Amino acid sequence: MNRPPVPSAPAPGGDPWAAFGYLVAGVLFYGLLGWGLSIWFHAEYWIPIGILVGAGFGIYLVFARFSLHGSDTTADSTTHDDVAAQEQRPESDDRGETA
Repeated sequence: MNRPPVPSAPAPGGDPWAAFGYLVAGVLFYGLLGWGLSIWFHAEYWIPIGILVGAGFGIYLVFARFSLHGSDTTADSTTHDDVAAQEQRPESDDRGETA
């Protein structure tokens, strides 16, 4: 019985690929929105506006995600396995022991 490898925890500051994904997704989504607006309004300037707005929102999401949650991950040293073990442990023991 081979277990699948457990993925390693992300870096303490956050996952850099997630930050890259926010930036790319923002530029693509709002760039496409700007492209659609440029076709609709017959004005070419909507494409760079959409790209810049998407980059701005992507940067905002990166800072909002990793600056707010970055301090929580560095201060808390428990792993997901520790939390799962604590949740599965019963609150009281029914063996009749006294303190």
